Amino acid sequence: MNGLEMRQEAQTFSIIEVAMRCGVFRSFTRLLEGSPLEQELNGEASYTLFAPADVAFAYLSAETIDQLLHAENQGILADVLGYHAVPEKFMATQLKNLSSLKTTFGEDLIITNTGELRIDGARLLQTDIQARNGVIHVIDRLLLPVERAAVTSV
Repeated sequence: MNGLEMRQEAQTFSIIEVAMRCGVFRSFTRLLEGSPLEQELNGEASYTLFAPADVAFAYLSAETIDQLLHAENQGILADVLGYHAVPEKFMATQLKNLSSLKTTFGEDLIITNTGELRIDGARLLQTDIQARNGVIHVIDRLLLPVERAAVTSV
């Protein structure tokens, strides 16, 4: 994609549509399919999405991914997905001046900036991917709410 195409996408496509078109969030968008968060991110409200790149899923066991996908664990999946989204649009320059952000899950993501900007310990691989209703920042791992981490670590 060239710069003009990216600007046009930012004006036309939702966060979900941009994430799907980027091609580096296949695993994460698979988890989002049919979720309430997918509907929210396709809506009109502005969001910041911290989306793990596909490489982040290489570090998770197959059992953990299967647990997240099973219907009986939909509450767990909704919590994990909600932990990646923040109401309102925050560009990388704004993140540098913050210490935390409240997620749609209701918990705080801790932002550290000691030489390298991190979100709950995850490295930012790429920032400021624009969509009509927000922005995507690419991170290097799946974020797990603390109380859910024990349930999903197999």
